[in-house]
Parts: sequence; C-alpha cells; structure tokens
Amino acid sequence: MHIFVSDAHIRKDDSYRARVFRKFLHDFGPNIETLFILGDLFEFWFEYRIVFPKDYFKILALLYNLTQNGVKVHYILGNHEVMTGSLLTDFGLKVHRDFTIQQIENKRVFIAHGHKVDRRLWTTAWELLLTSRLNHRLYELLHPDIGVFLAQGIAYLSRKQRRSPHRASILLERFAEQKLKEVDVVILAHSHVPRFREYNHHKYYINTGNWVQDFSYGLVHNGRVALEYYKP
Repeated sequence: MHIFVSDAHIRKDDSYRARVFRKFLHDFGPNIETLFILGDLFEFWFEYRIVFPKDYFKILALLYNLTQNGVKVHYILGNHEVMTGSLLTDFGLKVHRDFTIQQIENKRVFIAHGHKVDRRLWTTAWELLLTSRLNHRLYELLHPDIGVFLAQGIAYLSRKQRRSPHRASILLERFAEQKLKEVDVVILAHSHVPRFREYNHHKYYINTGNWVQDFSYGLVHNGRVALEYYKP
C-alpha cells in the first residue's frame, strides 16, 4: 500500500489533528509499503543547528519507527518547510526538495507539493521572503523559543489570508493535465482542496487535500488509484 498525505500544518504534538495523524499511521502502518508526505506536515519548519521544536517530536519519532520497520518514507518539501538541514534525513526520511518521479505498481507517478506551480502574488512574495539567505541569517540570531513562536504565528496568518483555494486548485489541475502527457499519475497538494480525476488511458490526478479538516489522502494499492478520507 502506498499512501500520500499533506498539509496537516501541525503546531503541537498534542493538537487534535496531530493525534488523528498519529492514529492514522498506527492504523495503517503495518500495511504501508511507502508513505509520501507532500509537504507542510508542520506549520513551520526552520532547522536550527542544534535544536528543533520539541512539539514535533512525537510525529518525527513515529515516522522514524516506521522507517525502522521497513516503511519507505518520502518527504517532499512544501512552502512551509523554510530552512531544512539534515534532521529529516537523520530520522530516516528521504527528502525531495522540489518533486520526485516514482515507479509505483507499473505506473510512472509525478509527486510534488505544488507551490511552485502557484504563482499568485502572495504565494510568490511569501516564497521570496522565506527563501532569502539574509532573512535566514537574521532569524538564526533569535532565541529558538522566540523564533518558533514568531514563525508559527506568521505561517498561521499566511494560511489564513483571504485567497481563493479553488483558484489554486484550478492552476494545479491544469498543470497536472499537461504533466500527464509524460506520466501516468500526478499527485499534488498545496491548495487544501481534495481532488480526484480519472482521464482516458488510465491516467489520474490526485490532490491530497489537507489534514486540517478533511483528513484526505491518496492511495495506490493493487492497481487501484484513489482519494480516500480517514474517519477518526
């Protein structure tokens, strides 16, 4: 079983959606061959040299345990993974900076978060702000307690901006339709709008939606390609 999830925007390990996500992994873990996390699992990821937010530890520990039990865990970075070092890799995850193309059950599958496709003004401005090397250096000067609190607040406000998720959904679907000329399945995230489309010649597009309220996920299993919803 190959599972695809994204956009949980977890801030604390004891939050409701963090608990639901952990339960999901406990329930499905024994049957998962590959887990793909399509970015924005956490509200904000900025990796200091020697510390990381303790409120993410239970999730990271669970992912590490999955890898130790033979599950392949891939993490495709999204627009809320601002500064990454080696920590995700140290926890056993295979990290992809932009996208990955995988051969899954005889299907060629393109997997990405999708924020690189979304070129709307606010998304572009957010990316430029958070990928600035100067801003990274200035941010490193803050005490982690202040830095994490400030960053999560900014990330939360960014997510709450009045932007049409359906416009992003349309942009991503158009991109997928073009990409399907090269692959069999396209799986994206970012818009928070769960989406499943089946085209001619057994071609598929999935948007994994979100784990903020829908708890939706993509699935490839025994030749079946689907979008499912987890019921806690």
